[in-house]
Amino acid sequence: MTKNPDYRGYRFPPDIIARAVWLYHRFTLSFRDVEDLLAERGITVSYETLRQWCRTFGPDYARTIKKRLGPRGDRWFLDEVRIPAKPVSDSDACRYTITIHVGMLNGRVYC
Repeated sequence: MTKNPDYRGYRFPPDIIARAVWLYHRFTLSFRDVEDLLAERGITVSYETLRQWCRTFGPDYARTIKKRLGPRGDRWFLDEVRIPAKPVSDSDACRYTITIHVGMLNGRVYC
């Protein structure tokens, strides 16, 4: 079990430091992106300060986030479905395969 990080000696409150480091590690943003997000909320922090915070407090936050996400499972879900279609003719039976992948619908006819 890890102890809470020591924020003594930092200019900003622990909540702001924790939010900035969390944003960087959780959403894989760049330091400049996090700087812009904080600037929109009226907090002026340089990207170099963010880099130092992430180097100091980042490993603990990253470890906590990974624990919250849980372990990766060994269960996989199929992204391909086979649906039998009506035969084109009596002697010819075809199958129509619908492949769904990342929002795209591709139809293929296999005979």
